[in-house]
Amino acid sequence: MSKFLYEKIGQYGNEVKDFIEKNDGVLKALDGKNYKIRTDNKSFYGKRNGFKDRIDDNEFVKLNQELRKNQFEILEYPSDSFRKDDTLKDAKYKTLGWTQLEKSVFSSKNITIDTKQQEKITLKIFEYVLGRKTQNWQSFDEMFNSKNSAVKKIFPQLSKLPDWYEHFTLQFNEIKLRTKFPNNSFEVYQYDGEGSFMKYISDLVVKEMNLYSRKDSWNPADIWLINTVRLKQDYIEKFDNIALNLKNGKYVDPKQAIREINKQLKIAFKQNVIVGISLKKSDGKKLNYDTFNMQTNPDDSKDLPNVNFDKIKLDCAYNEKTGTFTSRTSYIFVKDAGDLAYKLAYKSNTGGKGNITYEFLPEGKATAFLGKVPKDRLQEFLKENVPLALPQNYIDSRVSTSSTMFGNPFVTEMAQRVTLPVTMPQSTMDMYQEKVNFIKKQFASTQTLHIDSFVKNLSHSYNYGFNHGESGLSVKNLTMIQMVEFTYQLAQMKDAGNLQEFLTKAYYFAQKRGQIYDFGPFGKLY
Repeated sequence: MSKFLYEKIGQYGNEVKDFIEKNDGVLKALDGKNYKIRTDNKSFYGKRNGFKDRIDDNEFVKLNQELRKNQFEILEYPSDSFRKDDTLKDAKYKTLGWTQLEKSVFSSKNITIDTKQQEKITLKIFEYVLGRKTQNWQSFDEMFNSKNSAVKKIFPQLSKLPDWYEHFTLQFNEIKLRTKFPNNSFEVYQYDGEGSFMKYISDLVVKEMNLYSRKDSWNPADIWLINTVRLKQDYIEKFDNIALNLKNGKYVDPKQAIREINKQLKIAFKQNVIVGISLKKSDGKKLNYDTFNMQTNPDDSKDLPNVNFDKIKLDCAYNEKTGTFTSRTSYIFVKDAGDLAYKLAYKSNTGGKGNITYEFLPEGKATAFLGKVPKDRLQEFLKENVPLALPQNYIDSRVSTSSTMFGNPFVTEMAQRVTLPVTMPQSTMDMYQEKVNFIKKQFASTQTLHIDSFVKNLSHSYNYGFNHGESGLSVKNLTMIQMVEFTYQLAQMKDAGNLQEFLTKAYYFAQKRGQIYDFGPFGKLY
């Protein structure tokens, strides 16, 4: 049994219409029965501007809303639908709604819009709403359906994704109001191509200054709105000189260089010369815009209250028949100063032999997705604050060709594929048993499920892989090992008394918020 979501009307609408036409109005419902719906010109399906017309005219956004209020009228019911007194056995099937249809009957290809396309469409909206040299469309519909539409070139099937179409309509209608950017301020709207400010600033802080492994670890802006003339006149030379001063050793603390960059960017932001904007999907009803890291005083620690640890959820469940640990996500739950709950998910981010990611998700009444914790920031904290894992050096299970020896006793490593054991000798099993015991001690009252059998199952998973022509370290156990390793580091921090500090920093790292953490200024549109 599989039901439709309203947002899937663009993906499946044409196939459902064709099915109705081909089968004389007969549709299969979630109860497994076939119903014949009305298709005459007075029915929801067949009337003017009804279901069929909306599909034929590609009006999926309107139909998305209409399906929530209208249902298909049933012409013929299954023979066993009525009781002896001619009343329906199941009153909810008096009519047939979109979400009551059996989805598995249909197989239309999934339609998705990727992040680059989302950002480029928003960039075009900024350009047309605020730009000097562009046509002033009266609505997003007009902009999308215009001849040689720039948006349609980016993603022709946008109208088949009603929730995204409504999101961009909301942006078009409210960007000027919410951001309060004046018309004609930005002559050029640059993205990430050659010669763009995005590429310039990314190369500066990542490659030339070598301060971060990626630009997003410092500033999450997806697009930059630039006044090109003012940028070249007033700022490029300043940025280049800061990088030169860093190279020549004029800063005692290398991070002073990024603080100088941030200082200039704050000034440029307030002057509407350089505006970096992070994009998040809206709810389609209200557009929000906030700025971050813009305070005059760079010590904004008072604006960043601590978050409090609640509980851990780590499930080490194991399928012995396949040699696979079934869970691919673990959580540490926190509460912020406003008593809203969030969970730091540490989880698999790939179907292959990849590394886990760390992302704050809403829990309970909270609704905002805070973002991913930059791995270089996380690693930096671990090295500086977490005690060495164990006094021994378990290098006998790591291949000599690896760039990193497994169990390096001189650093606290973030759990990465290249640092994990490729074999599982007794010494490595003993090490993991020590880690399991420590986790249980520190998180005795929280949800660490099936952890008692983790070491035994880990050994079995490695042997299973070798017995089936796979490596010992595989997709069957890789994610679970990384999650256990990170949980062990959380346990170490709890024991050392700095777990709250870590969770608080991770909470703000995920949001790229905090001048004291050297994050740059940006606006967030969501």
